[in-house]
Amino acid sequence: MIYVFRHGQTDLNKERKMQGRKEIPLNEYGLEQAQRLRDINFNFVFSSPQERAIQTA
Repeated sequence: MIYVFRHGQTDLNKERKMQGRKEIPLNEYGLEQAQRLRDINFNFVFSSPQERAIQTA
Protein backbone atom coordinates (compact mmCIF):
# COMPACT_ATOMS: atom_id res chain seq x y z
CA MET A 1 0.00 0.00 0.00
CA ILE A 2 1.21 3.52 -0.76
CA TYR A 3 0.27 6.49 1.42
CA VAL A 4 0.73 10.06 0.23
CA PHE A 5 0.56 12.83 2.81
CA ARG A 6 0.96 16.55 2.63
CA HIS A 7 2.79 18.29 5.45
CA GLY A 8 0.83 19.43 8.47
CA GLN A 9 -0.54 22.95 8.80
CA THR A 10 1.72 25.99 9.06
CA ASP A 11 0.72 29.52 10.03
CA LEU A 12 0.92 30.56 6.38
CA ASN A 13 -1.38 27.67 5.38
CA LYS A 14 -3.85 28.86 7.99
CA GLU A 15 -3.71 32.38 6.52
CA ARG A 16 -4.13 30.86 3.02
CA LYS A 17 -0.80 32.34 1.88
CA MET A 18 1.78 30.73 -0.39
CA GLN A 19 4.94 29.65 1.37
CA GLY A 20 6.97 28.26 -1.52
CA ARG A 21 10.41 27.15 -0.38
CA LYS A 22 10.42 29.24 2.79
CA GLU A 23 11.46 27.28 5.87
CA ILE A 24 8.19 27.55 7.76
CA PRO A 25 7.69 25.09 10.66
CA LEU A 26 4.42 23.41 11.53
CA ASN A 27 2.13 25.30 13.88
CA GLU A 28 0.53 23.63 16.91
CA TYR A 29 -2.35 22.22 14.86
CA GLY A 30 0.09 20.93 12.23
CA LEU A 31 2.05 19.09 14.92
CA GLU A 32 -1.21 17.52 16.14
CA GLN A 33 -1.98 16.45 12.56
CA ALA A 34 1.44 14.82 12.25
CA GLN A 35 0.96 12.99 15.56
CA ARG A 36 -2.19 11.33 14.16
CA LEU A 37 0.04 9.44 11.71
CA ARG A 38 2.17 7.84 14.44
CA ASP A 39 0.15 4.61 14.61
CA ILE A 40 0.56 3.84 10.90
CA ASN A 41 3.37 1.37 10.34
CA PHE A 42 5.46 2.52 7.35
CA ASN A 43 8.21 0.47 5.70
CA PHE A 44 9.69 3.52 3.98
CA VAL A 45 9.24 7.27 4.27
CA PHE A 46 10.28 9.71 1.55
CA SER A 47 10.16 13.38 2.43
CA SER A 48 10.99 16.77 1.04
CA PRO A 49 13.94 18.44 2.79
CA GLN A 50 11.62 21.26 3.90
CA GLU A 51 11.38 21.57 7.69
CA ARG A 52 7.58 21.25 7.68
CA ALA A 53 7.75 18.03 5.64
CA ILE A 54 10.40 16.51 7.91
CA GLN A 55 8.37 17.45 10.99
CA THR A 56 5.38 15.65 9.49
CA ALA A 57 7.41 12.59 8.47
